[in-house]
Amino acid sequence: KLEGGRLMNYFLKPSDKEINMLAISYIVFGLLICLFNVTILTMTIRVFGIIALLFSGYLLYTYFVQRNLSPLFIGVPGLLISILMVFSPESILAMLPILVGIILIINSIVHMQKSLILKDFGYPRWNISLIFSILVLITGVILLSQPIQSLSIIMQILGIALIVEAIFMLINQHF
Repeated sequence: KLEGGRLMNYFLKPSDKEINMLAISYIVFGLLICLFNVTILTMTIRVFGIIALLFSGYLLYTYFVQRNLSPLFIGVPGLLISILMVFSPESILAMLPILVGIILIINSIVHMQKSLILKDFGYPRWNISLIFSILVLITGVILLSQPIQSLSIIMQILGIALIVEAIFMLINQHF
């Protein structure tokens, strides 16, 4: 019988084998994301679209059988979105960076305003906040102007980050 902290360490501390398997899976998924980034996203959106299509079909079936009104409100929009996901996943992929770009632009404008208010109150490091908000604004504009290319770059960065994380996990395990 293990007591207190030893019991917690027993269940929470992963073994060397688990760390190795996790690191290998990070490397494999990182390479897959780097090599097939838009293809993987397209396939993933189609799979989720098929699942959403089935769920929406079930909701519409329950509406027509049980005459419950709530499945109709979810089923019809869900059916339309899932058809878009299955037959045109590229449109969904194009919308994601555009939405993120709009959010980043709005966020950067708010942070520019905050940094100028900090300047008015005499905060000495207001310019760092202003520079950061300008960089976020530039990122948002890039995402808006080239959504598919931006998505590809983001996926490659994500894949590289997974590979680097796996390497650090393996290094930390052996030291």
